Amino acid sequence: MNFVNLVRKRLPGLVLCLGMLLVACSLPARGLTHVIAPETKLPGFFLTGIGDLQVIMPEAGKGRQIMVAIEKDADATAIANSLRSMFGVGKASRMNLEPLVPQNKYEEELIAKFPELKLLVINAFLPAAVQERFNRKLDFGGPNCFNTALAATEGIERHETRHVSLNEFKARTGLLYTAISSETPEPGDALLYNSSDHAAVYLGGDRVFHKKDLHKEYYFRMPRKLEVFHADPGEWVPGLNYCGPYSKPGDTKISRIQIFRRNATPLQAWNDAVTSRPEYPVISLMKTTAMKTAPAWSLGKVMGYWSEVLSDEMATKFAETMKTDAAGRLLYTELESVRDQIFIAIEDGYYSSPYANNDKITKEIWFFDNEYARGIITALRDLYDLQTDEETLNRICKTLKAIDGNYRGKSMLAIIKAGN
Repeated sequence: MNFVNLVRKRLPGLVLCLGMLLVACSLPARGLTHVIAPETKLPGFFLTGIGDLQVIMPEAGKGRQIMVAIEKDADATAIANSLRSMFGVGKASRMNLEPLVPQNKYEEELIAKFPELKLLVINAFLPAAVQERFNRKLDFGGPNCFNTALAATEGIERHETRHVSLNEFKARTGLLYTAISSETPEPGDALLYNSSDHAAVYLGGDRVFHKKDLHKEYYFRMPRKLEVFHADPGEWVPGLNYCGPYSKPGDTKISRIQIFRRNATPLQAWNDAVTSRPEYPVISLMKTTAMKTAPAWSLGKVMGYWSEVLSDEMATKFAETMKTDAAGRLLYTELESVRDQIFIAIEDGYYSSPYANNDKITKEIWFFDNEYARGIITALRDLYDLQTDEETLNRICKTLKAIDGNYRGKSMLAIIKAGN
């Protein structure tokens, strides 16, 4: 305190601010945080750093609270200021470090292990989207690093927990973000690794937020910026036979990191532009149904295998006409993402077992005459300016059902347009 008073008396203006910042950023040296010996075993946790702060980080799936340790009688104000600075939180923010309230056995054991210390939770200083998802996992496959990076930086609606293709990621960053030439990201920037391998969100303190892969076993985590391809303690590691489309081994080399900063373009402006496209109703119905049914593992029984075939055919047939303007190109990449989400959900739900009888499964989930199917058929016929009544719907559904999984060489779009 004497040193701070001395600084106040002798250094005016900007020099004073700089001095206080340097003091705040050397918290361990000042004894304001308790440094736990790195070799200390903490079941369910591991010791690591965010900036110059030592933090207690939960292992994958072992809790959601990140902590710093201080002496019982220490003031946490300087630590809070350091966190605000690292994570880009406004100085006027009233966020505080709250004492750990244990929510599982690991946190209870942690409190018992350090009765002489005060354990403070830092999660409140993280962005809301990160607080919501950190150390959670989804119970279905598809949502990936690109979805995570966009949802956390307002490049896509946060409720759109679905697969996002690399093409859609690049389309959205091209329209809603500004590419930054600096090598130093700021909190809230989206990062793209090796032009296509991975995406994450920079938080500050050398930490990023990401989901490593589209696989359902991956948790949303906060690794160091250059360790996104490494396995966090307790994290699921693919076996030798796993060949997921975006899986990367821990020794993947990072050759390039591109930085994208969200610009002032409202997301709603592009949402409105996309909504005006004639293809929007059918793609939107596919997307919303996939997002609703994939988490419930009911996509196959609602959308059927025919939706996978149809979405692939649509992506082929619509490519030329949809790429004539920016809104069409954006919606087209969304169609690609929805197609991939349908494929992933059906693959995970029905074909992942080495004992799966592919032909039998395809027949079993081929087509269901339901509200979704009739909605898709009607939307597609509207797209082609074709009138649709109940009798026409009945004929088309009957024809599609009769295919019974033997779809090769057949056009779903042609059947729908023909109406018989």
